[in-house]
Amino acid sequence: MQAIRAVLLAAGQSKRFQPLGDKNFFKLGGRFLIEKQVETLRKAGVKKIIFVANKNNFTRIQKLFPKSDVVMQKNLAEGMRGAVLAAREFLDQPTLVASTNDVVEASAVKKVLNAKNCDGAILAQKVEKYFPGGYLKIGKGRIFSIVEKPQPGKEPSRFVNIVFHFFREPQKLVDKLTKASNKKEDGYEQALNQLFKKQKFVAVENSGEWIALKFPWHALDLTASFLTKQKRKISKRAQIAKTAILEGNVVIEDGVKIFDYAIVKNAWIGKNAVIGNHSLVRDSQISENAVIGSGSEAARSFVGANSWLHRNYVGDSILAENVSLGSGAVCANLRLDEEEIFVDIEGRKIGCGKNKLGCMVGRNSRIGVNTSVMPGILIGKNSFIGSGLVVEKNIPSQTFFTAEWINKAIKNKKVIPARAKLNN
Repeated sequence: MQAIRAVLLAAGQSKRFQPLGDKNFFKLGGRFLIEKQVETLRKAGVKKIIFVANKNNFTRIQKLFPKSDVVMQKNLAEGMRGAVLAAREFLDQPTLVASTNDVVEASAVKKVLNAKNCDGAILAQKVEKYFPGGYLKIGKGRIFSIVEKPQPGKEPSRFVNIVFHFFREPQKLVDKLTKASNKKEDGYEQALNQLFKKQKFVAVENSGEWIALKFPWHALDLTASFLTKQKRKISKRAQIAKTAILEGNVVIEDGVKIFDYAIVKNAWIGKNAVIGNHSLVRDSQISENAVIGSGSEAARSFVGANSWLHRNYVGDSILAENVSLGSGAVCANLRLDEEEIFVDIEGRKIGCGKNKLGCMVGRNSRIGVNTSVMPGILIGKNSFIGSGLVVEKNIPSQTFFTAEWINKAIKNKKVIPARAKLNN
């Protein structure tokens, strides 16, 4: 093991991850993603971690890791170049540059740190179909360049760059970053390409799991992965009705209440959550203090802390904390033609790679009774959606979305007598 130090980049603005907030603080089993990433680095053998934060999450990261060094990237427009330069004072020995955006197994990080006969190593993922990322040009056992987001069909290889980068002499990276253009977000890639010309960097193929956390629906992939790895555990401090059914890999935390005839399959239920009568929770994460009310179903979904359901269907959806759905509201998750669902991200239609995807709702939002939210819809934080509506376009944060109703009342001239006998 050569590198015992890592710079963990956590200063990104998470623009494409909205309306779910800072992706570093997306929760898995009651723990933040950034905590899981630190655990991965520790398992790989990293002893010291320097965090690069932004002005919005700096204090939060400091409180979470009080014994670690946290630096702030002030100009986020400089992308990874600015992030690494913010930690330049620590780049005086072999260093791993890692991102919280890429979720891999500790064994993959170990392979990068143990790369032999090279000046550095980059984790790479072999892809079968086009991925909008940086592709490595490889030959003769070394990396020649990174080509950022080439046109489909123009990729120099099938290997995509994953941000777990080991530098035996990180001072040389700093030199190249300092000279790179600060007008472009790809300044980091410019610096790498300059290094590749004079130093030998190798690609280390990732043979395990990789989840690139770019868009909000990727949080569902993260949740599914988390649930497959958990071990069945039922707290003695939970109250579970005798008629309730618990199947598969379930985790039930302290204070949970599961009422009569509820079914919970392969799910994580956080502290003090409530699973109501005749409800069904499957392959989902239900956060602390959330309520899955009577007659509701949550399938392959994430329900945030302090959120409420009551006679709802929530499929392949993400509800952030403190979201409430009125009775009869539905999160649709399948197109009529059952084809891939596209999501409007900043005016561009992005395919999610799935034919099932519900909605993604920001914190503190409310959806009225009997409202239907169409597949792939984003609803911003602190928004109210009125009752009896069909939501087929994204709703920005701080919005009250409603419709004008035209009612008509006329005189009723008919009287229906009571039945003398009910018909069978």
